[in-house]
Amino acid sequence: MSQSDRDVLFANETFVIGMLQAVSGGAVVAALAQSDTLMKLAGDSAFLVFLSTMALALVFAVLAAYWKHQYKLWDVKAQASAVRNVQEETQERSAKANRYLKGMRIVVVVSLVSIALGVGELVVSFWFRALCAS
Repeated sequence: MSQSDRDVLFANETFVIGMLQAVSGGAVVAALAQSDTLMKLAGDSAFLVFLSTMALALVFAVLAAYWKHQYKLWDVKAQASAVRNVQEETQERSAKANRYLKGMRIVVVVSLVSIALGVGELVVSFWFRALCAS
């Protein structure tokens, strides 16, 4: 992959991680600020499930940012080893970088799924309570 393609991919991953942090963190703050209204409309359990899934999504998004940092750190170290022609060290560092990259991509998806499940659960709870009240 060319360096310009890597730079674009790196910037896109940074944007996605930041977006996941903003959405999940914002949802936690907004839910806490409107807790009385949400509990009235969705119920106590649904509110707690929503708050928990958003908090979990935020934890995974922060973990993705950390693992992205670790990936870049080991990738740079692997490139430095390659320049010095230390094959074994290069392979070890590249393996570490790839583990962090794979982990980062997995937790980004888990964070996204947590957000989707939390919002979906809250909307279903709204409908369920509204239809049962009728």
